[in-house]
Amino acid sequence: MVDVIKSKMLLAKLESLCKQIAQGKYESSDVRELFSITSESKLPKELSLLAEAFGMMMVKVEAREYHLESVISELEETRKRLEIYSLDLERLVSERTEELSLANTELTRLANLDGLTRISNRRLFDRYIENEWRKSKADGTTLTLTMSDVDFFKPFNDHFGHLHGDDCLQTIAETIREVYSQSRHLVARYGGEEFAIVLPDTSIEEALELAETARNAIEGLQIEHPKSNCSCFVTVSSGIAALPSEDASGTKTLISRADRALYFAKGDGRNRTVVFGTESIVPEFKTPGIDSSLTQ
Repeated sequence: MVDVIKSKMLLAKLESLCKQIAQGKYESSDVRELFSITSESKLPKELSLLAEAFGMMMVKVEAREYHLESVISELEETRKRLEIYSLDLERLVSERTEELSLANTELTRLANLDGLTRISNRRLFDRYIENEWRKSKADGTTLTLTMSDVDFFKPFNDHFGHLHGDDCLQTIAETIREVYSQSRHLVARYGGEEFAIVLPDTSIEEALELAETARNAIEGLQIEHPKSNCSCFVTVSSGIAALPSEDASGTKTLISRADRALYFAKGDGRNRTVVFGTESIVPEFKTPGIDSSLTQ
């Protein structure tokens, strides 16, 4: 005879398991209990088959949940590894970015340096003087330029050779840079044996004092020059010009004036400094036959 109580228990158990499955709260012991009930021979066959099928489904669900938990665990481990990798990659990118930035800075610096003397080159000079002229006009200050040229350098090169000449230019460049030591001073190799010094917010008097300091320092190096007609040592001549902020003529005029003053210094005996627009020569000396209108 069919056990009604057992049947009701089985139906109640199936109903309970359905609710627990829906809530994700069933246990493996529930499945074992279900199989224990279905083993009773007094239950209706259809009910026993239903319970057995339900139990098999539960086993499969449990197996899939176990597999899913395993997959989730693996995914979590993968996520952690990816986080570590991401941090390592971020650090590596940061390091490489810093290295690249330093390399670019170094390339920029090298691109602005004269290969021989290691001071600023003509390219940087052209940019710097234009930039400082704009600042000078905005600030209402004076921009001053000094052009210096090594006296009788070709005979020096011809006598000692180009390697010795290169050493000489390097020494002179370093000496000039030591004199013009302020951060806004730009010492550049203008070309050959000629140097240009940009002096923002600097008066003629200050520029003249610096030029004379540099000239005396270079002669004081006592680099022998048996082919010079103005000294037994290597010397320089310099020309100075200034451009007040109210002067609208621009940097080309400033360079031209400084160059003309340098030309006058070279033509008037060399080893001296001349200021454009004046006849004052340091040291006091004039060679007959030189047209003083060159500085006008």
